[in-house]
Amino acid sequence: MNNTFRRAAGALLATGVGISSAVIVTGAADAAPPIRINGSVVAAAGGAPLANISVIAVRIADGVVAGSARTGLDGSWNMLRPADGTYTIRFDDPAGTYATEWYNDKSTLETADLVDFNEGQKSDLGQTDLGSAAHLTGVVTGSTGTGIEGAEVTAYVRQSGAWASFVTVSTGANGAYDVGGLPGGTYKLGFHDPATDVGEYWNNQADLAAADELQVAKDGTTTGLNAQLATPVPTPTPTDTPTTTPTTTTPTTTTAPVNTAAPAATASAVTVAVRPRIKGIAKVAKTLRVTKGTWTPTTVTKKIQWLANGKRIKGATKAKLLLTKKLVGKRISVRVIASAPGLTKLKVTTKRTKKVRR
Repeated sequence: MNNTFRRAAGALLATGVGISSAVIVTGAADAAPPIRINGSVVAAAGGAPLANISVIAVRIADGVVAGSARTGLDGSWNMLRPADGTYTIRFDDPAGTYATEWYNDKSTLETADLVDFNEGQKSDLGQTDLGSAAHLTGVVTGSTGTGIEGAEVTAYVRQSGAWASFVTVSTGANGAYDVGGLPGGTYKLGFHDPATDVGEYWNNQADLAAADELQVAKDGTTTGLNAQLATPVPTPTPTDTPTTTPTTTTPTTTTAPVNTAAPAATASAVTVAVRPRIKGIAKVAKTLRVTKGTWTPTTVTKKIQWLANGKRIKGATKAKLLLTKKLVGKRISVRVIASAPGLTKLKVTTKRTKKVRR
């Protein structure tokens, strides 16, 4: 990035999203507060402007997304200036071709430089150079070896000493996935089938703590990261003993071979940086609510469906759910399907609550 900034003395912060130190970016002390902030995004190799890059302003105090924008054909972006406070900026490529980056040329939230809008002057955040992304690819199958469509694959990164979700994608029709947009670094992978609520972590581990770590270079693709989930095996339906009847042999027509290879997973898809989760007490007459989550792009359309023991609750499609006596003893979760024009939909299911009690 070609950004001009100065280091504020003693800029050591401890915040709810885990940033322990940062560079504070401000402007002239006596300038009028700008109405909008702006910048541009180009490819690090060659400097070509990048269109359709998602730009979000994240408030450091609580991780809330306070503003968003998309780059135009010339790579430029602008958004309304957030309210006074300390922020950082995240840049995501929905297609996964270029690596996610934080302001100012940083690959993680913890190392990101901060923009202090308390001073109210900084408006031009300069040029952001995005490098090529790393990709993690593989196939998710069930117990029978058949690919699972719509399985969730999540890449985790270490943040403030713990593993945190970085991005989630869904598998294609044949179970194939491509987690793109990754900066170089250390990751763990998680796999989850929303339909059966069965999951595991790489490499065939039951929990995130035990999952094997993956060292990822700054670009290129790591292939063969396959996972076979222990999904329930359907019970075959008994059939009657067939009766033998005479048959007449008829000539067969030879046809050209058909290519039965399943399509590869689409890289251009909606992704989630912060997964939705359920808040509230699982008790009759109490209300649960699902958080919005943080998505790329930020302007996704979301369809919500509340579930009881994995089964759809009729009419429960809003952000809040009032717990009734019918739900006693059941564990509640939420399925969120996020969509955006021109991108593959992403289906995410929250963790289940404890059993609803009276």
